[in-house]
Amino acid sequence: MVAIIIKFIDSRFAGKKTYILMGLGMGMMVCQMFGYHSFSEEAWGMLGIGGAATWKMGIDRDKPDPK
Repeated sequence: MVAIIIKFIDSRFAGKKTYILMGLGMGMMVCQMFGYHSFSEEAWGMLGIGGAATWKMGIDRDKPDPK
C-alpha cells in the first residue's frame, strides 16, 4: 500500500513533494494551535524526516555528474 501511495505522489507531483510536506506541516501547526487536533510526536517526527529526505533528494539530483 505504501509503495502505491509513493508511486502516485511521484508520478502526479514530481518536484513538488517537499512543498507539499511544508504545506502539510503548516496545516498541522494551525490545526493544533486552534485545538482541533493534537498530533503525536511521531507524526511531527515523520513530517520532519519526510521533508528533510525529499529536500536532500532534490539537492542531490541537481548536482552535475563529476565525470
